[in-house]
Amino acid sequence: MSARRRDEKLVDVPASITAYSSDYLKTQNIQNFTDYATRIPNLSFQYGLSGNLLWGGSRETAIRGVAGTGTTAYYINDTPVPSSVSPLTLNLDRIEVLKGPQGTLFGASSMGGNLRFITRQASLTENSGTVEVQGGGTKGGGFDFDGNGQANFVLVPDRIGLDVALGYTHDSGFITRRFPDASGQLISKKGQGRNDIVTGSVTLRMKLTDTLEASINGIGQTSHLHGFPAAYLPLPGYEPVSYIVDRDRDVQEYSKDRWGIGSFVLNYAADGVSIVSSTSYFARRIKEREDNTEGTNLYFAEVEPDIDLGNPAVYQDTIATNRLFTHEDRLSFDEGTILPRLSGMVGVYYQHEFVSTNMPPVSIPELTAAGIEPDHLGSTDLVNHNDDIALFSELYYEVLPKLTLTVGLRKYWIRQKTDASVDTGYLFAPEGISVNPEIKNSESGLIPKAVISYKIGDQGNIYASASKGFRVGGSEQLLPDICSADLENLGIDAEQLRQYKSDTLWSYEVGVKGRLANGRLSASVAAFQIDWSDIQQSIFLPTCTLPVTTNAGKARIRGGEFELSGRPFAGVPFSIQLGLGYTDGVLQEPGLLPQPANSPLPLVPKWTGTISGYYEVPLSDAVQLFMAADYSYTGSVKVSDGDSGFYTRKPINMVNGNIGVSFGSSQLMFYVKNLLDKRLNFGNQPSAGFERQELLEDGSYQRLPRGVVSQPRQMGVQYQLNF
Repeated sequence: MSARRRDEKLVDVPASITAYSSDYLKTQNIQNFTDYATRIPNLSFQYGLSGNLLWGGSRETAIRGVAGTGTTAYYINDTPVPSSVSPLTLNLDRIEVLKGPQGTLFGASSMGGNLRFITRQASLTENSGTVEVQGGGTKGGGFDFDGNGQANFVLVPDRIGLDVALGYTHDSGFITRRFPDASGQLISKKGQGRNDIVTGSVTLRMKLTDTLEASINGIGQTSHLHGFPAAYLPLPGYEPVSYIVDRDRDVQEYSKDRWGIGSFVLNYAADGVSIVSSTSYFARRIKEREDNTEGTNLYFAEVEPDIDLGNPAVYQDTIATNRLFTHEDRLSFDEGTILPRLSGMVGVYYQHEFVSTNMPPVSIPELTAAGIEPDHLGSTDLVNHNDDIALFSELYYEVLPKLTLTVGLRKYWIRQKTDASVDTGYLFAPEGISVNPEIKNSESGLIPKAVISYKIGDQGNIYASASKGFRVGGSEQLLPDICSADLENLGIDAEQLRQYKSDTLWSYEVGVKGRLANGRLSASVAAFQIDWSDIQQSIFLPTCTLPVTTNAGKARIRGGEFELSGRPFAGVPFSIQLGLGYTDGVLQEPGLLPQPANSPLPLVPKWTGTISGYYEVPLSDAVQLFMAADYSYTGSVKVSDGDSGFYTRKPINMVNGNIGVSFGSSQLMFYVKNLLDKRLNFGNQPSAGFERQELLEDGSYQRLPRGVVSQPRQMGVQYQLNF
């Protein structure tokens, strides 16, 4: 466990943390984001939460009800990455989920907590390897396949080691897209939502001296979605009723997402002092095509009733680029190195971020034929530059035997710049052009933290903490004139929405953790209250069907967590992992959000829970039988409809399991995921164009949202060979 940037036991850290080891990931057959995210108490996720128009890059994670863009920080080792990045687990040593603000050590975007992926380090003493293949099927889909291999090579004993991993995953599509051909006959294309993922990593670890070690790491992943794993969510039910999606035209949607990280880390450790210097570069590119035919043609039918465009096919391409350069130096010192009973850490952090979102012009020949110019709906190019510099420290002082005071502080300086840009297209009438001037923003501040903890023997601790979290502000492009009515109803103008400011929160937590049953079980209990101010919320504008972000009042969140793991019965090879989370969020002051004061905070499930078990028993001297199963639950959430009401996203229930035998260096396993074949709504994704409308019996129209949905039941066989 490295939640405090140093290796220590989970029960010794005075904070609420969920940690999954590589052994747990293996026994429970956890391979992707949905597998592990549904198992973490007080963690939820939602697509479309950020207002991001990218199907492949819009997922946001909320911890303890702190929902929104950039509220949960994601790290791969020491490198911060966007929250929609989720590496496959083939080369992970562990996953750590830190709950509550982590600003003193991890900075902005960790106001709700952190999700950290720690990759496996190369061994300097032992050659080893694993090959794994699995095949199966998805209900309503086709053949699924996964193959990966890992190997560790000792190049120079006790000095240089190399770890390599490579994997390929093919998840069959389960959505059927239907559209009429030229004669009006319906054509069906199955396999929509098919995903092909290639991932790999390489780590070179070098022990330069007895006190100095260096490692070079590269990790990357590409994902190609052939159509989106999405279905319509008819209102008011707001849940998928069919995985057959009817469209007006044959437009093949897709998303190509590739990202990679290169890092260089130096570790020095001697005489009670350690120094870590980490430099990394992250790059990501997403290219997508989305079908906007139905919503766009309805819009033209309403605003240009005298022109018959003939219901043309309309789509929007989006290209998003993200680059991050990050450098961090940390110095840690053990107790007694500087003063008796004092230990701690100091560090310096720098990050430069480049973000570009380009929506190039897509010509619609029917507009030209009708004499309408420009011949495309809209073209935008938004470029942001962000610089973050920080000094941070945490000190641990043993006031009395077993009683420790922790004090943390982070001083940060942030600069942001949005380049000047020009938007063009029919939507920017009457000239067909809109000029966005350059915007600059800078801010600085202090993020404090204090913890008092009392050690219970050698088995755990009792603690109380207070910590501050923050999230930087940002900017948006000017909205087209078609959004004027929506903005007027909110009482604001478009210029006000070009910038939104930081929001902050204070979190207060008490907890206890320790070992039970003669050390076979570890348990933790925590209770918290969060006071959140100037909340950044994405608001859906119902008329122009575009999302905007603005600050929206205050909220209070209260709740708690309970976790238990280990072997409950002496002499019985059965292990259990149990987690339960409760969150009650209240929007005390709604600001611009169209809901009354003291109403429930949107996107916050009250209850989350998980239970998993693993049992193994020898069948003979050479053969072991093993079984694993798990159940996870995330309660329903309220999702604002952008007007004055809410949709209710139904609870998420997942049941998975596996059974198999291990013999010698091999393992053969039968697995099932989503055993109950639940059709789950993971969140409706805002359209890159005009959203589709559903014609009602009274002749009026209402939204027909489309959202990311769960994969149906999967079953298959996996074989693993260790050498």
